[in-house]
Amino acid sequence: MALCGPGLGFLPVTLVFVACSTIVTSYIIAIYRGHVVPFFPYISDTGSKSPESCIFGQFVNISAALALLVMYVRYKLVFSLVGDESRSIRNLNVISMVLAVFISLGLSMVANFQETNVEPVHITGAGLVFGLGVLYELMQTILSYQMNPGFNGLYICRVRLSISLVSLVAMIITFVAAVISRSKWDKEPHAHDKFHWSPGDDGYPAHITSTMGEWVMCISFLIFYLTYVRDFQKAQLEVSTHLRVQHLDETPVYTDRADERTRLLI
Repeated sequence: MALCGPGLGFLPVTLVFVACSTIVTSYIIAIYRGHVVPFFPYISDTGSKSPESCIFGQFVNISAALALLVMYVRYKLVFSLVGDESRSIRNLNVISMVLAVFISLGLSMVANFQETNVEPVHITGAGLVFGLGVLYELMQTILSYQMNPGFNGLYICRVRLSISLVSLVAMIITFVAAVISRSKWDKEPHAHDKFHWSPGDDGYPAHITSTMGEWVMCISFLIFYLTYVRDFQKAQLEVSTHLRVQHLDETPVYTDRADERTRLLI
């Protein structure tokens, strides 16, 4: 915790650590057992077969929960800073939080529905993660620019813009190359499965371009989360409990403030 500074700076660091550990662990096991080729497989391919699929699924679910928590803290941080001073910032902040829910849902779908079992659901989840993930980065970048100079500096805006543009370009390359490689793969029979592409396969260059793009996109997402560390170091999130009764069998009375209609006795 000391390395992350005070406040909630440890949250983005924890997310990145868990995500990277999951990817590296499942990759090593998949390579050792011969389930994928060593040279740039799709990240989710390294978690498609047992036993690495168990590790991949469990810890990607944890990463999804951590990602949602990080994005929620970002939402609350912006809300606490800006309040109702700017409608555009408030709207961007709310929309970003809605995207955060679907991004985390998509990540959970990727974890729980392996490509070898339920491919349409897996692809849908990946689309939510990557498509909405890039949109989330862009919206947070715009939001950061709108918060400058009153609430944050220009440097962090430029950093987030650079990362967002890398993610956007990588996403376009990944999906376009994937469509090309998949169409060429389906045109002819193969003696091996799609986890073991070889240079002799038609569409192999497009396939490698797509997988490399996915790795770049994933890394850029994690780096974007790390831009929250310094902001989170200035924040503290508390959960407070307000009892409305003296006994749990009593009927609570909900009121935000006392007025002439407030009951004197509960």
